[in-house]
Amino acid sequence: MKIKIYEGFNLEDIINKIEQELGHNYKILYQDKIKVKTKIPFVKKTKHVLIVESTNSSEVKFEDILEEEIKKEEDSALKQNETPFRNYPLIEPEESPKKIEINLDQKVDYEFEEVTKEFSGKAIDLIKMLTEKEVSLNVAKEIVKKGCGLELTSNKLDLKHFTIRESLIEGLKNTLNFKGDIFENINKRKVIAFLGPTGVGKTTNLFKIASNLVLNKKMKVAVLSIDTFKAGAGDQARSYSNILGIPFYLLSDPKKIRETVDDLNFVDVILIDTIGRSHYDHWKLGEIKETLRFLDEIEYMMVVSCNMNTKESVNILEKYQKFFMINYLFFTKIDETIYPGIILNLAYKTGIPLTYISTGQNVPEDLKVLTAERLASYLLRETE
Repeated sequence: MKIKIYEGFNLEDIINKIEQELGHNYKILYQDKIKVKTKIPFVKKTKHVLIVESTNSSEVKFEDILEEEIKKEEDSALKQNETPFRNYPLIEPEESPKKIEINLDQKVDYEFEEVTKEFSGKAIDLIKMLTEKEVSLNVAKEIVKKGCGLELTSNKLDLKHFTIRESLIEGLKNTLNFKGDIFENINKRKVIAFLGPTGVGKTTNLFKIASNLVLNKKMKVAVLSIDTFKAGAGDQARSYSNILGIPFYLLSDPKKIRETVDDLNFVDVILIDTIGRSHYDHWKLGEIKETLRFLDEIEYMMVVSCNMNTKESVNILEKYQKFFMINYLFFTKIDETIYPGIILNLAYKTGIPLTYISTGQNVPEDLKVLTAERLASYLLRETE
């Protein structure tokens, strides 16, 4: 099933847009109205939401309109609710994990004086290629080293496989932690909360996973949202849940969340959507943790956009790790960048396992398990 979300304030314009893109080859699965706040106090506008199934074979995008609207609404909300920086969290953060250290200097001297003392031949070419993809030089060297052998004539390291791809895959497998599909062969219920700043695609990619679990794995799934801040967020998530035919709850009371999770003992997976917050807002990060404090079995999925720069993403992880034990990394928007070095930099320096990657906007086809082979394809610009 391929679906697409259409939203707007004029129903006639939405229908015209649907027919322009899909002709008459569509079916409306769900229609709803959402009240959206305006800049005028106490005045709301009605937004129409249509969830449409394409009945032809053309590709259908899921998050085009949604991502843009969510980002606009959250950016606007953050601007309207700016508060002075608070240097005290809602709760005392746990002892943070080991501090992340990374060489962020991307002004690489391509004469590679230091590199050429240790490496030779195609190994140097591969290190150069990785740094051009914004992989930190020290990370690139460590990854390439794991795919090398000693070249006897030069007494330096060179790639030990016939192709660069084979050597890169071996280097990635020996340096990064690829967790694989965390929902494969599970023997007990999993409770996963999605964390991340505004605009990385938490909600839409949470429902990509939900769609994959329901449609492809035939698993029983429920979704909880603690995002009671952004107007319309609960309505949108409820619409997606209705399409999939899965339970949905919008909650903010920690005790009710615990009770609800206990009542959902018949499902295989519970996915929790959290509010997108700036990593500089310690108060709000502490508030999220406080809301989820009774869920001892919870695991945390950190969602990071591939088009972020490494320096900012490291900063984000450091701030979030003061409050949460991050179990997994989920990278989004790989289709929006040709410089995916952030994946290698974060995974190598933090040791957090890699799980999934969002490769486009189709649901659930563009949700992929991130493997060494797939990551090598992105780095080498190969099509899958």
